[in-house]
Amino acid sequence: MGATSKLAALATATAIFETLAPHLIESGVTSSEAVTLLRAVCVHAAARSFAQHGRRPNASQISIKTGVDRHVIADILKTPPRVDGGLETRRDATSRVIAGWLSDPHYFKSGLPLALPIGDRRSRGRTIWSLVEEHAPGVWPRLVIDELIRLNLVVALPDGRLRCAHKANSKPVKATAVVDEPSNQLLRDAIYSQLHDVKSGRPRSWRRAQSVQIPLDKVHLVRKMVRDRLDSAVSELADELDSPRWKPGEDDLGRKTLIGISAFSFERALSESQRADENSNNLPSRRGPPRARRRPK
Repeated sequence: MGATSKLAALATATAIFETLAPHLIESGVTSSEAVTLLRAVCVHAAARSFAQHGRRPNASQISIKTGVDRHVIADILKTPPRVDGGLETRRDATSRVIAGWLSDPHYFKSGLPLALPIGDRRSRGRTIWSLVEEHAPGVWPRLVIDELIRLNLVVALPDGRLRCAHKANSKPVKATAVVDEPSNQLLRDAIYSQLHDVKSGRPRSWRRAQSVQIPLDKVHLVRKMVRDRLDSAVSELADELDSPRWKPGEDDLGRKTLIGISAFSFERALSESQRADENSNNLPSRRGPPRARRRPK
C-alpha cells in the first residue's frame, strides 16, 4: 500500500471516528473497549482476505497485516468480533474505581460494596471521593463521580449515599456486537464508496445536493418532502437497474461488478457557533455548470 493511499484511508477513518466518538461516549463505551472491538474486526477481515484467495488463514501472516500479537489471534477468531474486556491492557478510571469498590476490604464488606457518601477533599472516613483517590490517583474525583452517575453505575439512596450498581465478581465485558444487518450493509456500502472515491481522487459515487438550516416548526414538512422525493427518485433508478439489458449472460461468470444506489437525508442539531459556520460555508449547489447568457443581436 502506498503512502498516499494510507493517508487517504486514515483521513477517512478520522472522519468516521469523529462521528462515532460522541455516540460511544454517550453510550458508556470506553476507548479501550472500542479498541478491542476494532482489533477483532481487523483480525477477522484479514482472515477473510486469505480465505478469499484460497489460502488458509495463518496467525503469523495475520499478525503482520494487523499488528495484533499472533498468540491473541487464535482466541479472537474463535468468536465473532466483540468487545473483550479480558484483552484490555489498561482500564479507564471509572472501571478501576468500580473494581476497587468490589474488592477493597475498606469499601467492600460481607460480600457487598458499601453504600458511600460522595464526600469531598475535606471529608474524613470512607467516601466515594476517597475511593477515587485510592484507585484512580491523578484523576479529579468529581469527574469520575459525575461519570459514575451519568452511566448509571451507581444508585442514589434516600439518605444521599450512593450504592454501586455492579455485582461482585462480575466477569469482564464480552459482548458480541449485534447490528441490524440491512442497516449495517448500508453503512458498509457508504464507507466503501467514500474510501474508493478518496483513493481514486474522483468523486464517482457521492452526489451531495444541498444542506440548509430549517426552523424547527417547519422541519417535519421538509422531512416529508425530502423523503417523498427520494423515494420517487430511488424507485425510478431501481426500475432502470432492473432492465433486462443489464442482466449478465452465461459468459459473464467472474466478470461482474455490483452497482447499487442508496439515498439518505441527514439532520443535525446546531449550536449558535455551528449555525454561523454553516451559514458562511454553505454555498448553494448547482445541478451543472452555469449557462452562458445570450447577447441580443
